Amino acid sequence: MRSNATRLSRAYVLLTLPILVLSAGGCATPPSVAPLLRVTERALLDETARLEDDAQRDTIYTQQTLRTLEDAYNRDLDQAEALTPDWVRDATSVYVAARETIVIHQQALTRGRLDRADNLKAAAAATRQAIALIEQQDKLLGGSLDENLRRLITATDQAQQETSR
Repeated sequence: MRSNATRLSRAYVLLTLPILVLSAGGCATPPSVAPLLRVTERALLDETARLEDDAQRDTIYTQQTLRTLEDAYNRDLDQAEALTPDWVRDATSVYVAARETIVIHQQALTRGRLDRADNLKAAAAATRQAIALIEQQDKLLGGSLDENLRRLITATDQAQQETSR
């Protein structure tokens, strides 16, 4: 027959171990997390660079559109003998409105692209911060726990994740 003190001691150990494992297990990160986050950060920064390429392409397209519009307007004006003053006024107002619309569209594209670039850069910075926090946490966890205990915690954490799926 066991004494009550032995039972309490054993119960204490049996309750303490899962609590320790669960509390530390949530902190352990698989070794693949930081490299995956680095790849994510690189992809975000690459996409930001692609936005700059898109901006150059849009600028070239807008300039070509404006040149085409101006060339068409000038060709119409070259037929001056067939044009009435009313036609010239109407054509000029249409030309100015079309030109303004193209410029406004270019500005909207630029604003949208700048917003997307800012969002991507912020996401990359957040990813970089997450990497730093994970590495710092793993360093602290690695320094405070025995390797065998860390393996046990990681295994328990993975088992819990698999059963919760």
